[in-house]
Amino acid sequence: MQAATWKARYSFEDILGDSEPLRQVRWLGRRAAEGGYPTLIVGESGTGKELLAHAIHSASPQCDGPFVAINCGTLSAELAVAELCGYEPGAFTGADRHQRTGLLDAASGGTLFLDELQDMAPGPQSVLLRVLETQSFLRVGGTQPVGVSVRVLATLNIAVEDAERRGLVRSDLLYRLNCLTIDIPPLRDRRADIRPIAEKSLREELHFLGEVTDEFWSELETCPHSWPGNARGLRNVLLKAILASTSGRLVADDLPRSLWTQRAVAAAAARPAPDGEAAEDMAALRAVLRANRNNVSAAARRLGIHRSTVYRRLARNGEREPQES
Repeated sequence: MQAATWKARYSFEDILGDSEPLRQVRWLGRRAAEGGYPTLIVGESGTGKELLAHAIHSASPQCDGPFVAINCGTLSAELAVAELCGYEPGAFTGADRHQRTGLLDAASGGTLFLDELQDMAPGPQSVLLRVLETQSFLRVGGTQPVGVSVRVLATLNIAVEDAERRGLVRSDLLYRLNCLTIDIPPLRDRRADIRPIAEKSLREELHFLGEVTDEFWSELETCPHSWPGNARGLRNVLLKAILASTSGRLVADDLPRSLWTQRAVAAAAARPAPDGEAAEDMAALRAVLRANRNNVSAAARRLGIHRSTVYRRLARNGEREPQES
């Protein structure tokens, strides 16, 4: 099991972006912070669920209390209840001879954050239900309820309905946690947030201090990539661009071609047909490719452009990557 107790590290100011979906997320997060309700945060991996949980705690009346984060996927089904509730001396083979407190004790007066609730075993789910209903729990081997004052935040990486339908989370627990549900949209549905997130990642995580061209930002925001992994996937793309750069500045050609080969044909089909000048450029590109037996590198050298530019132009016109003959 992974658990850590600390003061929350992030606030709402750390949630970057100004798209309408993200403004709604921040508004709901502030309502959750003020009300102290149990809250579910739902979103794909990398959308910032834990960041939002930190921000809610930081803005809440419990901000001076502990913030205990638990990765539910690492809670052992056999020991999870003992880890949450603690146990009395001799409660089971191998137990300490002295009473041991658990994570609920550690979170008392603050926030218990359950990351990836869908991975939690049924036993600890029952414990959490009791805590939410009675603000108390029983230690393993104990007979007297232990009172606890704790606010519960939990995340799901699947829809609430799917978690219930698949039996991953107890229905009654979901009802208790679902006082307020905050859905964080994936990055592909809020592309206006790509640049502010990327700028911070370049500066603080990747320590890139060079110039970034406007064309780079334009291509990054408009490419047909579906952004699996969301912010984490964006960071990987930025790292690949840095490694591909030969000038100390980031240009569009430094971006990996996978941004255009995934879903690119379908995305291009939905766009208007190219104007006459663009059509002529594409005709010239096809001619050079044919002359070089579809060798993209050779065609790019002949045209005096980067090979990734060839891939982008093909993708934008709904054409698949050429196969060398």
